[in-house]
Amino acid sequence: MKNSKYFLITTLAVVMGMALLVMTLVRTFVPMAVLPQLDIPNMVLVGVVALLLEHYLTGGSKGGYVGIFLMSALAFGLLPLAAFFAQPLEALKLAAVGGGVFTVIAWIFRSMQERLSSGPVAKIAPVMGALGLYLAAQCFAGLL
Repeated sequence: MKNSKYFLITTLAVVMGMALLVMTLVRTFVPMAVLPQLDIPNMVLVGVVALLLEHYLTGGSKGGYVGIFLMSALAFGLLPLAAFFAQPLEALKLAAVGGGVFTVIAWIFRSMQERLSSGPVAKIAPVMGALGLYLAAQCFAGLL
């Protein structure tokens, strides 16, 4: 499992699939509930959870960011389309924005982990970095 170069994308697809499954079950059994939209902060939240799982399960991995962009664009575009949460044109928008957002946060998260991987706070540093990324995404969405 340590040498799998597609583990991050697989983790992203699993986290995204689980979130969409929960949203589908809520939409089915509690139709009056208000479901969250798939906007930039929620994309960052899904991506940060996938990055944290990848970091703690494999110790982090190196990968090309072009492949990360393409595969995450497929995950953010096809999974909501398959779960009937997006129309085809919305799925194209979600794919472009989701691929870009996930690639940027993967780059930032990995560069933070390279710098914070030593010392007594090395175990908690990924969680604090992920929290900082999510809060920065919240601020960015507030500016938009």
